[in-house]
Amino acid sequence: MKTIIKYSDSADDQMALKRAMKSMDMASAIFEIQVNMKKEMASHLDSYAATDAEYELLDSVWERINEEFESNGIYIDELIN
Repeated sequence: MKTIIKYSDSADDQMALKRAMKSMDMASAIFEIQVNMKKEMASHLDSYAATDAEYELLDSVWERINEEFESNGIYIDELIN
């Protein structure tokens, strides 16, 4: 697919251009947050024998983060292959 998008020098167009240029970076950051960061944090909890409450808190935080992505229609599987 080939598309040509023209941007003007207006502030709104420049912001749209920056967003388009950074979309893959944003998708990569979302992937890191959703997939890898939780694993890293759980591993950190494992390293000092955390309590069940700490693991439950981690799960609750990740559930809330994913709810926010979902409520905004952001599904990482659609953005990264």
